[in-house]
Parts: sequence; C-alpha cells; structure tokens
Amino acid sequence: MKVPLFDADTTSELVRNLVIPPRPAIMDQLMALRSNPDMSLLDVADVISTDIGLSSAVLKAANSPFFGVARTLTSIHQAVSLLGVRNLLFLVQGLLLRLTLTSQKPPAIEQFWERTMHEAATAAALCQRLGRPSEECQSFALFRSCGIAVMLMRYPNYERTLRLITQAQDKQISKIEQEFHGTSHDVVGYLVGRAWLMPDDFNQAILLQHSPELFSSDSDNQLLDHEHKMMVAVARAAQHVWRTSTDHHGDPGWKEREAALLAYLGMSEVEFEDWVDEMHDRIHHA
Repeated sequence: MKVPLFDADTTSELVRNLVIPPRPAIMDQLMALRSNPDMSLLDVADVISTDIGLSSAVLKAANSPFFGVARTLTSIHQAVSLLGVRNLLFLVQGLLLRLTLTSQKPPAIEQFWERTMHEAATAAALCQRLGRPSEECQSFALFRSCGIAVMLMRYPNYERTLRLITQAQDKQISKIEQEFHGTSHDVVGYLVGRAWLMPDDFNQAILLQHSPELFSSDSDNQLLDHEHKMMVAVARAAQHVWRTSTDHHGDPGWKEREAALLAYLGMSEVEFEDWVDEMHDRIHHA
C-alpha cells in the first residue's frame, strides 16, 4: 500500500512557506540528451557550458579527491571526456540541487553538502559491492536529505534542531522537527522531489525513509516496492559510514535498524563491518 498523499491545501501552504525552487531547465535538457541514442559527449559539454555558475562548480568538484582524477581539468569538455556522461550527469544533478536550494550560506550548509556528496559516493560503492546498478541509489542519496538544506535556509534556528536530530534515533527525527518547526525534512524533501518532477515512488521513499515499519516483514504493510526500499537501505548504510567516520557522536540510530537493514542488503554483520572499515580508509585518505 501507499501512504496517502498530502492534500492540496497542505502542499500549497508548505511550498509557499518554504519557497521550494522549481527544477532547473538545464536538468531537463541534460535528461533529454541522456535518452537520445544519437547524443555525443560534446552535446553534454555544450549544454553545461551555457551556465557559467554550473560550469565553475563542475570543474571545482571534478578536480576534488571525490573523483580521483589524475590531472587538473580546465574545461567542461575535458570533464566530460574523462569522467564520462554517467558520472558527469550524477555530479551535475548534485550541483544543481546544491546551487538551486542554497541561495544563501548558513554556517552548516557547506558541511551538509560535503556529507551529502560523500554519502552518495559511498552508496555507489555499496551498490558495486552488491553487484547492483548504482545510479538510482546515488540520486536517492543526494535527494533524501535535501529537505535539510531547505529548512536551513528557511528557519534561522534549524541548525540547533539539526544538532539534535543527529544525536537521535531514526524514529525520533521527524517528531523533533515537527515539534520545533511544524514539519520535517522528510516531508520537505518529498515536496522538493515532486517539484523537481522525480518519480512518485522515489518521492515516497524520501517521505518514508525513517519509518519504523518500512522494513517490516508484514506482507500487508508493503509501503514501497523492492527497488525503492533497497535505495533507502543503501543510503542509510552510507550515512552510517559517514557518521561513524567523522562524527564523535557516532550513529545513534543505527543499532536499532541494523538487523533489518543488513538482512535487506543481504550482508552479514561481519561482512558489513569489513566494508565499513574499507570505506573509512577511503574517506580518511581522500
């Protein structure tokens, strides 16, 4: 079953108060190119080059340790040639999300985007380990917490709330945000996904990612299909890697969900911990 969608009045009120920007037109152009069998690498580079701000952000990100490029890239054409269309489109999607949702810079916003990009890369690495396609999981890891960026922009005191939820169990996160702000980043992220024309099931996964019932074995309580539940599980595991590598609080919410998530991923606890150690080494040597 699906959770009911928000009614029109609730959606309208939230969107008006939070000022969620629409999906950028350049993303539509790039997605159209991606589905065109006659598309060339030059076509992709030419579209990106029309936006100076995006082009600068792409080159800066492409030259970071995140992508491990051996030489400095100085043009979008080089970035497309060396990174490939798939990697570049993923990078552009994340950067457009960042540039569009971050018109100002609260102190916590840079740390948030750094974490998000690392979690997306870790999600891709886990998909590779599991022998699964990584693109959808990477996109979900990018979008799943975008509501945090919007709330950092909208609520001056949300940084305090963010510190609280990073020390909370998953099932408490929405309750804490609702108490202080009348909504949660899962709800806001769901609305961003809808505004950016992401698939309905993808948006439902954002909305339900912290639901205690999501990985229940009850066959009558299937809130998402297998593929979208896998996105949630992979992204949550990637978050655990980042939190345990960089945050002295660790990951307070992991222990409660660990058994269900690892069972869904098809990994034993020992296998998972070995992989986490491997990811920690990558992060610290990046």
